[in-house]
Amino acid sequence: MNKFILQVFLFLAFIPLAILIGYGILVIAPIFCCFLAINSYKFNNNREMYIWIALGAFSFLLALYMLGIL
Repeated sequence: MNKFILQVFLFLAFIPLAILIGYGILVIAPIFCCFLAINSYKFNNNREMYIWIALGAFSFLLALYMLGIL
C-alpha cells in the first residue's frame, strides 16, 4: 500500500478519537471544578471557592452548548 494513503487513513482515524477526548474533557471539567471548590471551602478560602464555582458553572454551560443541549 502507498505510504501516503496509509498516513491519510491513519490521520482520519484520529479525528473521531480527538473529538471523543475533547467531549470527555468538557464533561469532566465541571466535576473537577466542583471538587476544587469543595477543597477551597474546607480550607476557608472563600475567594478561591467562588472562583472555582464560577469557572465550573461556565464550563458546565459550555459543555451543554457543545453537546447541543443549549
